[in-house]
Amino acid sequence: MSNFEEVLSLLPAAESPKQTTIGSVPCILHEDHRWVLPVVYSAQQASFLPKPCTVVMFDRHTDSLDPFGRCGHELRQLRQEPTLQGVVSLCEKHLLRVDNDWLKAGMQLGLFDDAVIFGAIENGCEMSKVYSDHLGNPHRILAHRLLPRYVLGDAISRDQFGPVWDILGWEVTCKGGVFLPDQPKVFLTIDLDCFAIPWDEYTFAWPTKMFEGEFSSERTKIDWNGRDYLKGLGSKSGLVAIAREHGCCGGMEDAETILQNLIHYGFDGQLSF
Repeated sequence: MSNFEEVLSLLPAAESPKQTTIGSVPCILHEDHRWVLPVVYSAQQASFLPKPCTVVMFDRHTDSLDPFGRCGHELRQLRQEPTLQGVVSLCEKHLLRVDNDWLKAGMQLGLFDDAVIFGAIENGCEMSKVYSDHLGNPHRILAHRLLPRYVLGDAISRDQFGPVWDILGWEVTCKGGVFLPDQPKVFLTIDLDCFAIPWDEYTFAWPTKMFEGEFSSERTKIDWNGRDYLKGLGSKSGLVAIAREHGCCGGMEDAETILQNLIHYGFDGQLSF
């Protein structure tokens, strides 16, 4: 039995989870974003990830509503006596089905420390906050509407993006940039709605030329493109999870289109489910 078969068997059938690898890094495809919590719990139990771990998100939303006022008792109890079944029950019974409170729930449980969010464009989101869990531990949440090649690609932007660089262990040099070695593994989670366009009552998948431009074009001031940044983040990850969230992508067909384009342009075709 692989390390994730047990937890994937506990997820609702609607999650339709699938498991593969990116190189040697385990990768999980599922549906609703909150269900990453039991998967991360299992990854930490199996030492794929440190506890707590840094979260790197690609998401149109920040998913950072505070659940503590609604289910603080359950979060306190689960922090004291964590179990896989308990985390599954939390997602099923207490976290919101719109998947907008799982990030801080993970912080309350001690699963996550800081979070960096790329592509958070809903309501023009730019956010830098410190969130304290019920034990008083501080967690930085840094959200940008921009993708990594804009945030990590310009040495003169340290004043603006330095906190992100520090969390990710990124260093810009005169010859390019590098993710510093010997850093703790991070959790990379990608919501496919990061690559969808809301317009009035409709939502559309990115057209192909946007994927080409964002992942293939050389537009940064160092010799990296968007694919290089994504692959770099993947290589420093202990776990990668992709949430379809088809309801926020324009439907299942659009979500599948986004997934295939992300695999082709973002991961250079080196991923299959």
